[in-house]
Amino acid sequence: ITSSSDGTKLAAVVQGGKIWTSIDSGENWVEDQSVGRTKKRHVITSSSDGTKVAAVPYGGKIWTSIDSGENWIEDQSIGSSHNWQSITSSSDGTKVAAVPYGGKIWTS
Repeated sequence: ITSSSDGTKLAAVVQGGKIWTSIDSGENWVEDQSVGRTKKRHVITSSSDGTKVAAVPYGGKIWTSIDSGENWIEDQSIGSSHNWQSITSSSDGTKVAAVPYGGKIWTS
């Protein structure tokens, strides 16, 4: 799970499922429909204002959103799919770093 610095925007990943987002401090949650259940979500991160979100699946590519998780795009710049272990972002969301199991650190 990840949170904006004020706690109003939240995003969570479900193992083997979709990404869930909230814009009201978790009072209500929306199950993302754009990414689908095609990947096992593993780790998620966000900018401090919660608008930029990145999620990594186990056995896939990095997925990013610039609208608090309403829409997602698969990052093609990393080449092949990886079994991701961790991801983090800068407070403004412009820099992302991720590491796959047994691999090198990827940065944007």
